[in-house]
Amino acid sequence: MNASDTSSPRLNALTALGESTEDNRAELIEAAWLTGTRNPAELASVAGVARDTVYADLAARGIDRQDRDAAPAPRPESVGAAAVDAVARQAADVFEPLSHSHDPGPLTTAGWQLALAYRSIAALLLDELADADREETAEELSDRLQIALHHSHVYRASRSTPRRLGAQTGRTDAEISVLQPLPSAATVSLTLHSGETLTVRLGREEDTGLTTLSTDSPLLDTTLEAHDHLELHTALDTVAQVLTRHM
Repeated sequence: MNASDTSSPRLNALTALGESTEDNRAELIEAAWLTGTRNPAELASVAGVARDTVYADLAARGIDRQDRDAAPAPRPESVGAAAVDAVARQAADVFEPLSHSHDPGPLTTAGWQLALAYRSIAALLLDELADADREETAEELSDRLQIALHHSHVYRASRSTPRRLGAQTGRTDAEISVLQPLPSAATVSLTLHSGETLTVRLGREEDTGLTTLSTDSPLLDTTLEAHDHLELHTALDTVAQVLTRHM
């Protein structure tokens, strides 16, 4: 894995902006803005222009810089609904019968969820849904992909040893951009229906790189399976990526 593989979208956008020309500067300023750089002074410094130029470029791209929480304007998609729907139908024809078997297995389950995800994408691309239905379909898409990711972790864990997984998900400083933070630990609070709160710390074993759990509560089993490690590793990576966009 090289540095470009692990750089955040925000850092990639800023790198591109630093090499911008007058012809593509407004587009690259928009890209940096949409990936989390909401400071006009920083954008101006990276692009080598005055702040007024950044304001003008943002306005030209339809961005209200005063509304920091505004969702970006919808962008035209490069693939049509009919093409995605065809893929969804083909995938469903393959995976749906298998998904109803007694023990479909993680790859079959992941494939079926991806087929359903393509179906949701096709519906969203049609742009004919009411707002409430669009939100529900977008939520369903995220849920399907989350289920598929879980089963892909289960499959990956079944094909490797825990020690190899720990080594694969560990990264050295030489393999990652110096600007990209590495997730190493996190503290999570879980509130039960009873109102009781559990505090759980996620860390890593130094010798294996595997994820560890520790807590003072007897309610939580801290023994992790290999696929648990992969899922927690992905979660920590996601937290690091989100925070990096705001650095």
